[in-house]
Amino acid sequence: MTTDTVLIEKREELKRRLAAGEYKTLVDVFLAWTNRVIQKLTRQTKPLPLWLMTVFLSLTISLIAFGASYVVGDLTNFRNVAETFGFGYGLGVLLLISIVALTIATVIVINQSIRRIFVLWRDDILDASESVTSLQEFEDWLGKACNLRLHFLVAIFGGLLGGLFGMASISTLLGAFVGYATTFGFIILNMFSAAFYYQLAMVILLPMILRRYDLKLFAADPATSELLSRLSGELGFFVYFIAFFSALITLAMTTLIRGSQVIGIALVLGLWLPIIAMFVLNQTGLSSIIRRAKWKTLNEIQARVEKLHASEKLGEKDTMEAINRLMDYYDRIKSTRNSRVDLGAVLNLINSLLLPLLALALGNIDKILALFK
Repeated sequence: MTTDTVLIEKREELKRRLAAGEYKTLVDVFLAWTNRVIQKLTRQTKPLPLWLMTVFLSLTISLIAFGASYVVGDLTNFRNVAETFGFGYGLGVLLLISIVALTIATVIVINQSIRRIFVLWRDDILDASESVTSLQEFEDWLGKACNLRLHFLVAIFGGLLGGLFGMASISTLLGAFVGYATTFGFIILNMFSAAFYYQLAMVILLPMILRRYDLKLFAADPATSELLSRLSGELGFFVYFIAFFSALITLAMTTLIRGSQVIGIALVLGLWLPIIAMFVLNQTGLSSIIRRAKWKTLNEIQARVEKLHASEKLGEKDTMEAINRLMDYYDRIKSTRNSRVDLGAVLNLINSLLLPLLALALGNIDKILALFK
C-alpha cells in the first residue's frame, strides 16, 4: 500500500468519524443529557438553544445551592460572607447567580469553539493535510480533547480541591466555618471551573501540534492562503476569549479586594502573560506551517534547477532562460512572509491586552471619578 493510499484512507476515516459525531467532549455529553431532561420535563421536541441552556443550568444550580443552605441553616453564613465583602444579602444573591452563569457560559463558549475546530478540520483542513504524521497528531489531540474519563476526573478532583480551598479561605476570613451547604456550592462551581481549565489546556495544546503539521497552501505565497487565514481566525478567537476571561477575573478581584491598586496592577500584569503566551503559540504554530510549505516549494524548484543544470543542454539559450526564470521564482517565494504577524495581528493583541486593563478601571471607577472632582 503506497503512502498516498494510506494518507487518503486516513483522511476519509477521520472525516467519517468527525461527521458521525464520534468525537464528543465531556461538555457535549453533559449538555446533551441536560437537553434530554429538559425536553422530557417540558415535552419539547426541538433542542434548546445554548443561551437558554445556560440560563436554565445557572438558575438550577443556584436554587440547589440556596435550597441546601436553607435546609441545613447556612443562609446566615452566606449573609455574613456577603457583608464581609461589603454587599447586602440581595446583591450577594445576584452576584452569586451571575458568577454561576458566567462560569457555565465560559465552559459552553470554549466548548463551542473547540467544536468549530472539529468542523474546520473535517470540512477543509483534512483535505489539505499532506502527511500521515500530521493526521495522526491531530487524531491524538482529538483523543485528548474527547477523553471523557480524564476530563471527568479533572472536574471532580479540581472541584474538590478548589471548593475546599475556597471554603478554607472564606472560613479564615470570617473566623468561623462557612457551613456544609456553602462548601458544597463551592465544590460544584469549581467543578465547572476545572472542566473549563481542561478545555483551555486542549486549546493551548492545539498550536503546539501545528508546528509539525504539513498543509497544502498557496505555493507562491503560503502566508496569504485562505485556509491559513481561517485557521488563524479560529486561533485568534481563543486569544480574545482568554483576554475576556482575564478581564472577568480582574473585575471580580478588584471588586472583592478593594483599596489596593498595587494588587490590581499586579493582577493585570500577571494576566497579560497567558494572553501573550497564547498569541505567541498561535503565531509560532502558523509560522511553522508557512515555512514548511515554503521549503517544500523551494525544494521542488531547486530540484528542477539541478535537473536542468545536469542536462546536456546546459549553456543553451532556452535552458539558461528556464534556469533564470526558476531562480527568479525561487527568490520571489523565499522573500515572502514567514508568518501571519502584521499590523492587524498586533492591533488585535493590543486590544486583547486592553480588556483586563479596562476591567481594572471599571473596578476602581469610584477612585477614577474622584480624581476629576
